[in-house]
Amino acid sequence: MTSTLLVGSIPHRAVSSENPGHVVPLRTHEVDYLCGQCEITTTVPLHPEASVPAVWPCRRCREPAVCTQDADEDACLIGTSPRPQAKRPKTHWQQISERRTERQLEELLQRRLSMLRAGTLHTGPSYR
Repeated sequence: MTSTLLVGSIPHRAVSSENPGHVVPLRTHEVDYLCGQCEITTTVPLHPEASVPAVWPCRRCREPAVCTQDADEDACLIGTSPRPQAKRPKTHWQQISERRTERQLEELLQRRLSMLRAGTLHTGPSYR
């Protein structure tokens, strides 16, 4: 029996040196990942020679799911970046403070209070 030398590989297929037109199917290595958010197990078929990442996106919620088997420590997902932290929305006071100084805000408050006390602030219809 002669041994076949694999000269190239495509995910789940390999091409032999004896017959380049012949494609040999590869058996995949299946790895399970458990999501802590929705508790769904995601089964990922990997190339037999591929390293096993410690995390994989959950198939349902896309949160990082943890490998249930022994993962390679230095392996990571290709083309993925850490999830950006969502910026907290600014409060109304923070937005106003960026545009005006405290002195300007104090003057504006005094002007509005005097208009409110004089009854000229709201000239529209009353909803009582």
